[in-house]
Amino acid sequence: MKTKPYNRLVEINKYLSKFDVSFEMKDDAIDTRTMADNYENGIIPLADIADAIDIVLGPQKHPTGKDPFDPRTGVVKFDYVTWEELFLWPRFQRDVAPNHLYKIEQDFDATCVIVPTAIKIDNKYMLWDGHHTAQAMKRQNYSMFPVWYIDTDLINDEDIPADFESKVEYGVWLAGQNMIRINSRNKRKLHAYDEFMILLETKDAFTVHMNNILRAAGFTPKRNANTNNAFSQIKSGQAIFEMSDDYGVKGKYFKRALQFHKRTWDLAPAELEVWRPMALLYKEAEVQGFVLDEQFDIELGNLFVKLYGDPNTVQQSLKDEYYNEQETNGFKMPRDHDQWRVYDAIINLYNKNIKRIQLPTAQCRW
Repeated sequence: MKTKPYNRLVEINKYLSKFDVSFEMKDDAIDTRTMADNYENGIIPLADIADAIDIVLGPQKHPTGKDPFDPRTGVVKFDYVTWEELFLWPRFQRDVAPNHLYKIEQDFDATCVIVPTAIKIDNKYMLWDGHHTAQAMKRQNYSMFPVWYIDTDLINDEDIPADFESKVEYGVWLAGQNMIRINSRNKRKLHAYDEFMILLETKDAFTVHMNNILRAAGFTPKRNANTNNAFSQIKSGQAIFEMSDDYGVKGKYFKRALQFHKRTWDLAPAELEVWRPMALLYKEAEVQGFVLDEQFDIELGNLFVKLYGDPNTVQQSLKDEYYNEQETNGFKMPRDHDQWRVYDAIINLYNKNIKRIQLPTAQCRW
């Protein structure tokens, strides 16, 4: 028997016909305030909202193959524990922020405590979320602390993927994944550095590979670019790392751009609009069949230092040259991003001062 196609509007109207007061049911919002007019004291059973959600999303977006699950039988438990039983393993946690903790305290109420969540390993409850809340409760002189936790002792060996050596490593991975899942979407925004370090410490393959390149090039991931050889442009780094060559190899252009930066300025923090346009240049040269040899890196680096000095002055000066030329003569196809403005400026600078080898043609030329 052929299944009748799902007509959402028909199903919504059928559902609304049960109510005296109609209300909007859309993808971005079900108007529960108006829906509440249909109930005593405006209190809606969650079951009714669940039905409305299923209708709006439709059967194609309904979870399938889900057997009834009693969470009491799973590996997630709840308990009240002592302060001495709580721990922090920075492998899957962000740095603690005293100012954020103080902000929590200014609006602290015992009836509004988000329960910290943890992974229990060897009788230690290691928090993967709610660390600031736990510290706030301690400063409010709590004697016991509520904790939702994953009990690794209850995880069956057959449920652990083969690439994890132990329950501990699997638990660490779970904690890292959960920390990012929760904090990247629903709470104080997770800083790119924290996310990178959590993925690194929980052995995410992509992140480990990228960090290996950073280390090989002499850079260290940092939250801020205020120390020697700091690399703080995490999201941009991830995007450039993702650029692959014709064989699908990732990280090649990222690595060479960082090596160029390190060779030219031994101790300087990584400057985004130096290494990023350089990576784009290496990629585009290879695509167009130009060979940028080691001597090119040396002579261009020496020219940067001679004309401008430090990497921050380099990127600002190249941008200024682009904008000055745009204002004076204009471009038929102006660039819409600094990475490409500096890219074009580098090509123009090299051609004007050295021109030993051929480079890709700049879109904006002067």
